[in-house]
Amino acid sequence: MPSIANLINELPEISQSRLVASGYGVWVTWKGKVHNSVVNTLREYGCLKITEELDQALWFCNSTEVFRALARLQIWARVNPMPVLVQVVPMTFLVGYDMEYSVSISPELDRQDSRYPQDFEVFIHPKLKDQVKALAGLDVQNVGSVEGLAGVEWLGLQADQGLDYETIRKWFFVIKPLGRMADKEAILGWRDFSTDILDLLQKLGLKYISDVKEGAIFFPLDNFQLLRSFCHEILTLIRQIKEDPEKKYWPVVMAAISQENLQFSPDLPKKIGLDWNRLAPDFPHVRFMDGFLLSEWFRMNEASYGTDAVSLDSWCNLALKEGGAQLGSGTMQVALPSVLIGKEGEGCFYCGQTSHVSKDCPSKMLPKPMASIWNQLANTNIKDFTKGFMEMEKNLSAEDYANSMLAVFDSKNELESILARAVYEINASCQIRMLKIVWRSRSKEWGDALSQLAPEEGEYVWDALSLIEGGDYDAAEKVIKDAQLKYPRSYQPHSLWGFWNLEIGDYTQALFHWQESERMSYTPMQQGYFAYLQARLLEVDGNLKDAINTYKHANSYSPTWIDPVYRQGVCMVKMGFTGQAMDLYSDLIDRDPNVFNRILIDPELDRGRVQLMTALYDRWAESEEEAQKTKQSVEQLLEDISKRFDVSHSYYEPSVDELERLKALGTRQNYVAYQLLIRGTEKFKSSLDNEVKREIKRIEANLEYQTERVRTIQREAAWFPFPKLLLEFNKDFNFCVDKINWIRTQRLKDADNFRKSLKILDEIEDRIDTLQGRLVTLRIVRDSTLFVLMLGRNFIWLELIGLGLALVAIPSTLYFTQNVHNNWIIDSIREQRWEFTKGLVIILSIVCLALAAIKSAFSFDKRKRELFEQLDEELRESAPRRY
Repeated sequence: MPSIANLINELPEISQSRLVASGYGVWVTWKGKVHNSVVNTLREYGCLKITEELDQALWFCNSTEVFRALARLQIWARVNPMPVLVQVVPMTFLVGYDMEYSVSISPELDRQDSRYPQDFEVFIHPKLKDQVKALAGLDVQNVGSVEGLAGVEWLGLQADQGLDYETIRKWFFVIKPLGRMADKEAILGWRDFSTDILDLLQKLGLKYISDVKEGAIFFPLDNFQLLRSFCHEILTLIRQIKEDPEKKYWPVVMAAISQENLQFSPDLPKKIGLDWNRLAPDFPHVRFMDGFLLSEWFRMNEASYGTDAVSLDSWCNLALKEGGAQLGSGTMQVALPSVLIGKEGEGCFYCGQTSHVSKDCPSKMLPKPMASIWNQLANTNIKDFTKGFMEMEKNLSAEDYANSMLAVFDSKNELESILARAVYEINASCQIRMLKIVWRSRSKEWGDALSQLAPEEGEYVWDALSLIEGGDYDAAEKVIKDAQLKYPRSYQPHSLWGFWNLEIGDYTQALFHWQESERMSYTPMQQGYFAYLQARLLEVDGNLKDAINTYKHANSYSPTWIDPVYRQGVCMVKMGFTGQAMDLYSDLIDRDPNVFNRILIDPELDRGRVQLMTALYDRWAESEEEAQKTKQSVEQLLEDISKRFDVSHSYYEPSVDELERLKALGTRQNYVAYQLLIRGTEKFKSSLDNEVKREIKRIEANLEYQTERVRTIQREAAWFPFPKLLLEFNKDFNFCVDKINWIRTQRLKDADNFRKSLKILDEIEDRIDTLQGRLVTLRIVRDSTLFVLMLGRNFIWLELIGLGLALVAIPSTLYFTQNVHNNWIIDSIREQRWEFTKGLVIILSIVCLALAAIKSAFSFDKRKRELFEQLDEELRESAPRRY
C-alpha cells in the first residue's frame, strides 16, 4: 500500500536553507504503471517531481497551475480511464546552499496511507478551497473523510468540460551579443555567429524578430518541451562552434522570460527590465523554478553567488550535464554578502563596491597594505568562507556602511575580520595607503616595493594626503597648491591632484594628473603604479577596453607585478568574456596560488562568477586529490626520516619540524594550503635526496679512509712475531673488515641500510681507534724483535770476521816477533798468550756488538720497508682481496 511517509523519509535533510518557498504538494499514487500523460502534464504545468517509488510520487508546484493540470487530466480521464489518485496539500519547498532540495508538510499529513485507486481521483486539502475557486471553470465539492488519509474534510475537484485549461507557462527567449554594436569587432563577431543562430531557429521552425541596431534576437517558446529543446540546441551549438577552429564565435547573453503581459514586438527587450550586463555569457538564464524543472537534463547554477535571500523567481543559468566546454563535475560554493555585490550604482574606485562612493570608502581607514592577510586567508577552510560572509552580512549597515565595516575589521570574530580585510586588500594597489608606500619606496621593482622604504620626506605633501583622507578638500586644495609651487618638477603634487579630483568626482582631471605623474616619475615602479591608477579609473568609468590596454601598459613597467594582469581579467569578466579571463587567471594561479582565493571573494567578478566558480572547481578537485596523496607521502617521509636518521643527527630535527608544518597544511581545506603542501613536499623530497646523496658521499669517503686505516693496521700487524697472542686484536680487526665489506655491498639509498651503515661506520671507527691504540704496543714489540734479529745477525758476522782476523793475527804476530826482545808488549803476549787471547776476544766482541748496533740502527728503516714491500707483494699474489 502506498505510504507518503516512505517518500518523505527518502528526502535529504536541509540543515541550512538557502531558499524557502510555499506552494502546493501533489501526492500521486497509482495501480500498475502510471500513464505518461500524468507525468508530462504535471511537468508542463510547472510541477517538480521531488521523489518517486514504484507506485507513488511526490511533486511540488509553486503556482495554481497545478489545479489547471489536474482539471485537464480529469477531463482526459473521463475518456481514457486510469487508476490514479491525486492529493493536493499545502507544502513548503526547501533548498540548501548546494542546490539540494527537499519539502516539508504538516505533521498530520506525513503519515498517510493510500488505497490503490480504481479510477482517476483528486482530493484537495480544505485550506486550498479559495485558490481553486479563484480559477475560471473550477470548483470543489465536499468529499469528507477518506480512509487512510489525514482526518480532514477533503474536497473533490469539479472542472468545466467546455474549457481546455491551457497553461499560461510560456516564454520569450532573448539572445543579445556582448559588446557595443558600434564597434567593428563586435559587428563582425556577432554577424558570423548570429547566422548560425538564425539557421537553428529556422531548423526548429520558430518565428523570431532580429533587432539589427541592438543586435538582439528574440522569439516565443510556447511550451516547456520547446524551452527544454531549444536550451539544449543552443548550448550544443555554442560548444560545437567553440571546438571548431574554422567557426567564428561571439559571446552572447540569453534569458527566457515569462510572456505574462508582454507582447511579441520589436521593443520587447526594452520592456523586460533585466540588467543584461550582469548576466553570465553563453548560458541560458531562467527563473529558479524553471531551472529546477530543467535540472533533470541540465546543470543548474545560481546567476549570482550572494548571501542575500533568493526566491523561486530569482535567476539561475543552465549548462549541459555532460560537461564539455561548459561545466565540470561541480562548482565552488562561496556566497558573498549582498551588500558587496550591489546591483545598481557606480562602483567605488578604491574597492569596486556600489554601496558607497569613493570618498566614503572604508579602505581609507586601513593604515597600510597587509600582504600577510592572504597567508591568514590561506589558513582558513574554504567551506567557512560563506559562514564568515553571512556573519559579516548581519553586522553591516547600509545606512552607516563605513563605520559598520570598520567594526567588522576590528571584530573579535577572526574569520569575519580576515574576510573583510581580504576583500579590501584585493584593490589595495589603487587605494591611498599604497600611494604612501610608492612615495617612500626606493625600489625599482614591485617585488621589493614594500621592503625598501625610506622615512617620510617632503613638506606639504603628507599634510595634503592626510587632509584628503579626512575629507577636508578645501584645505587639501590649498596645501597641494603650496606643494606644487615648492616642487614644480615632482610627481607627488600631481599624484595628490589625481586623488583630490577623484574624490570630488572629476575623473577627467584625475586621469590627466596621473598621466603627468607617470611622465614625471623616476623609477619603473612609480611609472607602472600611475599607469595602473589610470587603468583603474577607466575601468570604473566603464571604458573597459581602454582599461585593459592601459593595464597592459602598466604591466610593461613591472612584469612581475600580478595586479595589472589580474585587473585585465576583471575587465574581461565585466565585458562578458569570462572564458578568456579564466585563461589569464590560470597562469596567475600558477604564479601565485593566492589568486585562487582572491577570485573566490572578489565582488567585482559577479557577472562571470558561475563560470569562474565552475572553472576553479576543476582546479580545486585536482588539487584536493593530489593533496590527499601528498598527505600520505608526508606520513611516509616522516617514517622514512625516523628510519634513516638518528635523533642526534643534525638533519633530523629540522626535517621533522618541516614535515610537521606540511602535515598541518594538509588539515586545512584551502587551495593555497594544498599548493603549499604539494610544493613544499616536492621541495622537501629534493632536499632529502640531496642530503642522502651528501651523506652517502660522506659514508663512501669515510669508508675509503677507514679501509686505508685497516690496510695500514694489517700491514703493521702482519710482522708481529707472536700471532697467537693477538686474539682480541684479530677479533676487532675481522669485525672491521667484515662490516666494511657489508657496507660496500649494500644499497645505501634504502633507509634501513642507510641508517645501519651510519651506525656501523661509527662502530668501525671506534674499533679502528682501539686497534691503533693496541698497534703501538705491537709495533714496539715487532720493531724491537726485528732490531734484535738484525743486531744479532750483524754481531755474529762481525764477530766471526773479528775472530778470524784474531786467529790469523795473533800467531802471525808471535811468529814474526821471535827475534824481538826487551819489548814489554811482546814479552807480555808471549808470557800470557792465553789471557791475552781471552781479553782480545772480549774486546773484539764488545766492538763487534757496538758496530752491529750502529749498522742495525742505520739500516733498520730501509730493511723494514723492504720486508713490508716484500710482504705486500706476497699477499697480493697469494691471497684474494677481502676489502
